[in-house]
Amino acid sequence: MDVSLVDLALGSWISAAIGVAARLGVADVLEEGPATSAELAKAVGVQPDSITPVMKALIMVGVFAQDEEGRYTNSPLSEQLRTRHPQSMRHMCMLLTGLYAQGCGALLEAVQTGQGALNARFGLGLYEYLEQDPETARIFDRAMQEAARPVAAMVAEHYPFETVRTVIDVGGGNGELLKGILTAHPHLKGICVDRPDTCRRAEAALHESGNEDLIERLTFRPADIFEECPGGGDLYILKNVLHDWSSESAVRILSSISAAMRAGSDGDRTPMLVVMDPVQEHDPGAPLRPLIKMVIGETNTRERSEADIRREAAQAGLQVVSITPLPPDLSAVACTLA
Repeated sequence: MDVSLVDLALGSWISAAIGVAARLGVADVLEEGPATSAELAKAVGVQPDSITPVMKALIMVGVFAQDEEGRYTNSPLSEQLRTRHPQSMRHMCMLLTGLYAQGCGALLEAVQTGQGALNARFGLGLYEYLEQDPETARIFDRAMQEAARPVAAMVAEHYPFETVRTVIDVGGGNGELLKGILTAHPHLKGICVDRPDTCRRAEAALHESGNEDLIERLTFRPADIFEECPGGGDLYILKNVLHDWSSESAVRILSSISAAMRAGSDGDRTPMLVVMDPVQEHDPGAPLRPLIKMVIGETNTRERSEADIRREAAQAGLQVVSITPLPPDLSAVACTLA
């Protein structure tokens, strides 16, 4: 089907409809079976006449479907809006159509002034904003958890953990990446480093889960990753962190990790850092990446090439030993002390 300019401009309306369905938990309701407009509206607490236009628009683009009796059902696309789906993207869709969409509303100002769109919209950067909005911070945590699950499975399967004892995930959010790795490798211990508010939420959620094995082996360490990082790690991981920051800020983060690695390095231990971030040469989403950075990144954030990564690592006292593309849009950059 040919797409017109107006069709593209109307994309924000479809995006908003997906956000409504994600927030209301429509796919979770339809997981129990087909529903009429009245039944669905009652289940999610809205008006039947109001939910109908949203559902019709989403059915048109393949998100949700209808059975022979005209009742709404899940489709292959809407399955990922279910909270319990193993590859759920419900909270990621809430984040994209919520806070990030609000940032897009300030895109013109960002283009005119050169500052990040979130900063233009709220006067705050992404992480400063999250500290002031607990509900959006909860959605952000869950969205990052959803994004980390497939990466955790891939890393757990393919990385050689035989000689690793302690894994430190820097900027690791609620620890989802470490949970996947530690579950697959029972001999490992993990330390998740992030902002104090993130660590508080993540630690509480871990204890609420009742998973005694992970409670024993996974700890959360609040820290300003621009200034400090815990020592004692055999493997340091930095996933989807640098792409939110300028080159200067990235060097500061890498330098704090380098210092921790150097402090913990001895004859028996040679720590390694693996940076997992989009790298321009291997990123199918590279044309869109600068726009994303303009909306949610720090001012002067831009996409990174292999040369950029090598330069920033060298400035932080690290040496890049390999760059391996990972599906779908990340690359694993392995670094040792220079």
